[in-house]
Formats: sequence, structure tokens, C-alpha cells
Amino acid sequence: MSITRPDSPCIALCSTALGDNVCRGCARTFAEVSQWCFMSADEREEVWLRLPARLRLLQLAAACGALLELDEMDGVEWGRLPAGGHYRVDEAGRLRWRDDASAREDTCDCAGLSLERAAAWLLEK
Repeated sequence: MSITRPDSPCIALCSTALGDNVCRGCARTFAEVSQWCFMSADEREEVWLRLPARLRLLQLAAACGALLELDEMDGVEWGRLPAGGHYRVDEAGRLRWRDDASAREDTCDCAGLSLERAAAWLLEK
């Protein structure tokens, strides 16, 4: 099945022009925004498929009072907290946190949690 998409995920709120590594509007990285016109259709589709998870990371970062910084670990994108540690929302919808120093992980079932409560849980780590 072919999915019809707009030409670009851009929603005209670009913050990469302001120096953000991840756009607060469309959730693409600076590299993805700057290379979009030169990407193949398959490369663009890969970006489109990453955006829903990235948007959740972007919302959590904002709720934590931070800009989203991304790191890839074990083939998965994780958001990086300014005070240390990484976070992501897994396939089951659980919020996962990983300590950088000890590699300790913790999980929160965030179903029913407000964005603010999920951010508070992260900030307590």
C-alpha cells in the first residue's frame, strides 16, 4: 500500500534555523531538514516513519524545559536529558529511562499520565 504524503513534514515552525539540532515544528534533525531535497524517496520515507516517536520525545523534552537532543543507542533513537540520562517511549507505550553512568534502566507505564507527570518522572531520575 502506498501512502500519499505532503512534499515535506515542514509545518512552517522551523527552529533549526535558530540553531536547534531537532526542529520543534516537524521533529526532523538539522541534517534531515538541510538534505531533504537531495534524499531519495526511500530515505524520505525512513524519516517520515521516525517522526511520530520523535514528536513524543520532543514533547517530553519541552515539558522538561529542554530542547531535544538525540542519540542513537542499540539502533534506537533516545532523547538526552541535560542533567544526564536518556529517555524514549518504547513500542508498548512505556517511558524508558537509562542512566548514562551505570547503564541502569527504569520503566514507567505512562498510559494515563499527563505529559507533565511523565516529565516529572524523568526529572526525578
